[in-house]
Amino acid sequence: MKQLNKHEIQKLNTLNQQFIDIEQTIYDVAYERIQATELELSKNENNIIDYETEVVYYFYACAENDEDISDEPLAEFEAHLNLEVMKNDWCGLNDKKCHNTTSVYQKDEDLNTQKHCWLLHSLYDNYSLDWDDIFKIKRIFFDVKVQYEYAVNIK
Repeated sequence: MKQLNKHEIQKLNTLNQQFIDIEQTIYDVAYERIQATELELSKNENNIIDYETEVVYYFYACAENDEDISDEPLAEFEAHLNLEVMKNDWCGLNDKKCHNTTSVYQKDEDLNTQKHCWLLHSLYDNYSLDWDDIFKIKRIFFDVKVQYEYAVNIK
């Protein structure tokens, strides 16, 4: 990872604040879908016995001197969620915790004391995007997918 200057550190903090808002939106959508699915499951109708929920994230970027957002994602990853995971903050998403691990890359108090959200942390730490690529991100697209599992008894 390249060393960030003061301007880039501030830019990263601004981007992180936007990611925090996006995390809240994703969390709210996923939580609503999971609650609705839990309610449907509790009715014991339609042979539904279980479900799986995943959120797939797509991060799109612009070229440095370009306003057009690329058709190809810069990064994509998925996370599996359920009600217990979300209620207990095990997924990282919107958990309001600090996920900053930048001290591994650069010793700088302004950078290392920022409170990074899970999405930003995932990009640089889990998926190894470099800072320049992260700064190019202009759109986050996400899918919330609920997959029902069914069982039918044969008489």
